[in-house]
Amino acid sequence: EGTVRAWGSNVQGQCDVPQGLTNVENVSAGDFHSMALLANGTIVGWGNNEYGQSMSPAGLNNVIAIDAGHGRTVALRQGGTVVAWGRNIYGESSVPSTLRDVTTVSAGGYHTVALRENGSIVNWGSNDYGQSLVPAGLGKLIAAEAGFEHTLVLKENGTVAAWGNNLL
Repeated sequence: EGTVRAWGSNVQGQCDVPQGLTNVENVSAGDFHSMALLANGTIVGWGNNEYGQSMSPAGLNNVIAIDAGHGRTVALRQGGTVVAWGRNIYGESSVPSTLRDVTTVSAGGYHTVALRENGSIVNWGSNDYGQSLVPAGLGKLIAAEAGFEHTLVLKENGTVAAWGNNLL
């Protein structure tokens, strides 16, 4: 029906869904903020806004996917371009200027992952545990996800690869 409900810890308003929010196609929960993708390609955010992460940048439209991370939000637009905003201490919101043809985005703790149409990924942001360093020889990928300090991918052959922090 396109409405949103939220529950759990609400210490920074991340569960206070705006009244009248309808026509929602997708949602994403960050650490202390929440985001909704509307059917018209715009987004609505609520909760913690310390870094501007729950405010949509002016003029942002044609969004087809969103992901809320640690203090930031990443949006995928029609045509395969990416926009990120909010926390940027490690460059995690600094989208590479040459990044195009993206099909999926994922906002991790302090790094961001983008899966491209050709099955390759691009990572940027913190690399304290090697989470942004893409290993050679992965082959074609069909899914990618940024964890707090690690990256996880699904290869075309059905196997999984992971790298980054493996301590916890």
